[in-house]
Amino acid sequence: MSPRDPRRPPWKAAKPYFKHDAQDFKDAHRPHWTPIETIWFGDQDTRNYYTARKNRKTLPGLPPGRDIIPSHPYSPQDVADAKANRVLSLRRDAAGNQIPSMPAAPPLPPPRPRNHYPYDFWPREPWDPDPSDGTEAMKLEEIGNNPNVWLQALPHQWPVRDEANMRGAKWLGNGAYGCAGLWCQVSATNTIERRFVIKEAKLKRGHWRDPILWRDQVPREIRIHQVVDEHRDNTTGGHRNLAQHYGYRLMMRQRRYRIYLNYYEGGDLSAALRNLPSPELEDRYTRPQKRQHPAPEEWNWDFDFLCYRKDDLLPQVLPERLICEIVDSLAAACQILHFGQVDSEVAPEGTHRVTHCDIKPDNIFIQPPEKYGEFPTFVLSDYGIGFFVHERRDADGIAPGLRAPPDNPDEYVFQDSQFDGRYAPETFEKVQKINPRPLGERTDVWQIGAVFFWLLTNGLGGSVDGPKCAYGNWLVYISDAFDIGRVGKDDGTDIFYEKNCATLLRYSPALRNLCARCLNWNPDDRPSLAKIRQEIREHLDAHPEVRDDRDMGILDVRRDDVFAIGAPFPANVP
Repeated sequence: MSPRDPRRPPWKAAKPYFKHDAQDFKDAHRPHWTPIETIWFGDQDTRNYYTARKNRKTLPGLPPGRDIIPSHPYSPQDVADAKANRVLSLRRDAAGNQIPSMPAAPPLPPPRPRNHYPYDFWPREPWDPDPSDGTEAMKLEEIGNNPNVWLQALPHQWPVRDEANMRGAKWLGNGAYGCAGLWCQVSATNTIERRFVIKEAKLKRGHWRDPILWRDQVPREIRIHQVVDEHRDNTTGGHRNLAQHYGYRLMMRQRRYRIYLNYYEGGDLSAALRNLPSPELEDRYTRPQKRQHPAPEEWNWDFDFLCYRKDDLLPQVLPERLICEIVDSLAAACQILHFGQVDSEVAPEGTHRVTHCDIKPDNIFIQPPEKYGEFPTFVLSDYGIGFFVHERRDADGIAPGLRAPPDNPDEYVFQDSQFDGRYAPETFEKVQKINPRPLGERTDVWQIGAVFFWLLTNGLGGSVDGPKCAYGNWLVYISDAFDIGRVGKDDGTDIFYEKNCATLLRYSPALRNLCARCLNWNPDDRPSLAKIRQEIREHLDAHPEVRDDRDMGILDVRRDDVFAIGAPFPANVP
């Protein structure tokens, strides 16, 4: 395949699009001067216009309806002022004198509303051609029942390229809105040279035409990947804990899209801890009065840890240091999503603050370590229900009570009929009626806390379905639709029910209390992402024996030797 010409689109940056559009106009109308730098740095609307059109394969043309290139050139001072102040100077006449601004024209009546189709939030026409491979009409359930049909199709990357050397290798699974698989690029000798994951989303008609699912004329999930990867730096932390994408293909007529992602060969955390809890762990934590059969004679009940000792040894649980590594990785990933950088609680101007909303074990992927004795990298993925807020129109002069409510939280919460104990209380419509507040950083803190709780409980007590605590004489989901008070308190206590998840007794009180505070029902009572990471660092510094431990317990992390880089592509793959 011939290398791409860097002088032609698509480009990852916005400025080249403006530069080439302006060059075409100048060549035709203003051949003797160069306004590029002045307009680019001085005109925010122009920068916004081109930023929203990055990665396109064609030039969008100068902003319609705006005469942005003046008749006479700017001066060198105008260029310097634009770069320094980000504001355009007044235009100049043929003699180089500034032209005084015209008095404002009387306001025009508001334009008559028009309903456009295709919708304004969709990409502008012409649309790219949609591929036909026999799977476009298949439902996800049909693909899941016969995944080889999907894997035998081409990757359909964009821009279109020769994909004869690419092979569908492995089915990774499907969900309510999409499916995923591994593809390999092979050499002339059938040796694997590159691996990537394809995630395909198929949306119903009502979802496809819902503007809440679109940002900057691409599906919201794709735009979040772009936002994350625009400033990716895997060397400074944070970004390496977020899934990396390589591009996308939008198939408008077929109402589907594909995202091309890095392959994290260790699988997801749920699969790597598929034996959590193991049958033996459940058996040894079953209280004597709850047992259907007597415990073996060599087992002795430990009244402090509420479990059976075997040969005087407590049951094996997940190492505390491993749990700290996972939780810290998730917090670092969310710092990038919310603030664009780690170890900061201030987002730079213009940063899209992304709320993930779906942090759970099967959305946490694992990249095995390069060296023995190192931890793997834990990577947060799947932005399917993540969001950043829509920009609001100027509503000056409209009383607050007469304005439309903001999109956050109303457009991103689950309906009253839906409940899932793995999600934060404020993500449910019925909780918003009691305690209205936007979703944000503290929402993702709660989701991290739910994973934290699952790890500390080692899966006991059904914790994979969501954290529970004691409320009066009841054991309730923390995210239920009533304020249960603080789960974790400042005095170090909590309202976890130890008899239901006694492995909590095996971990340090400070770590347990941090988890409990992450799960507080009221978002204002939860720690920040920075606070989570600070307390974990302080805990590890105070306990060197924990800090230096690299035992991974039952975490099963393996490299993919079947589809390894440099290995022959298996002949028995359909």
